[in-house]
Amino acid sequence: MQTDSLAFLRLLQLADSALPIGATAHSFGLETLAAEGLLRVEQLETFLHDYLEETGMLESIFCRLAYRLAAQPETFADRWLALNEQLSAYKTARESRVASATLGRRFLQLVAGLEQQPRIQQALHLSKEARGDIHYSTAFGMVGSILEVAEAATMLAHLQQVLVGLVSACQRLLPLGQSQASGIVWRLKPTILATIDRSAAVPLDADDIPVFTPLLDLASMRHPTLTTRLFIS
Repeated sequence: MQTDSLAFLRLLQLADSALPIGATAHSFGLETLAAEGLLRVEQLETFLHDYLEETGMLESIFCRLAYRLAAQPETFADRWLALNEQLSAYKTARESRVASATLGRRFLQLVAGLEQQPRIQQALHLSKEARGDIHYSTAFGMVGSILEVAEAATMLAHLQQVLVGLVSACQRLLPLGQSQASGIVWRLKPTILATIDRSAAVPLDADDIPVFTPLLDLASMRHPTLTTRLFIS
């Protein structure tokens, strides 16, 4: 019981939106959509529902892959870099790809300072030597496994954190009040559950994971051309 409670407390901290990894500096293309009038408050809940079903699905699959890889020390060194490279290939927009890798590296560095775990140090070392990416979803999944948080709880906490981060960004981009924001996050929890269930049904050795987000990808690519920017991505 004490072990389960400790894992739960750790998960609460890792999924806290105030975790100092710089997540509040990224909008992942939402700033462009808001600036161009393509995303409004009345559309936001539907947009985020679709985001979870597409991008959330992709991130959940890789979060789960990293979770399970962390429990396989004999193959970890060979597969860790390849796993992150594969996810990088799915992220066609440079800004979103760099943002994901920045948050993932900072997340892993933060946890490495909190918990002395050889596997975390190994992951950081491998990626540094190869100059490879460490994505947020893979870092979160790996850490959840190492800290003995249940797989389902790790997946749910990761996607909840992603959703809360996007809604927080929209509060600075759109006339979105706190009560409205809380309501959106609350009502989308069944979508999070459904996305996790769908991701579990995808073969983990699949070479072709379906994801289709052209509007968001193009918005992320156009983000550097905005005259005024609040966010890095």
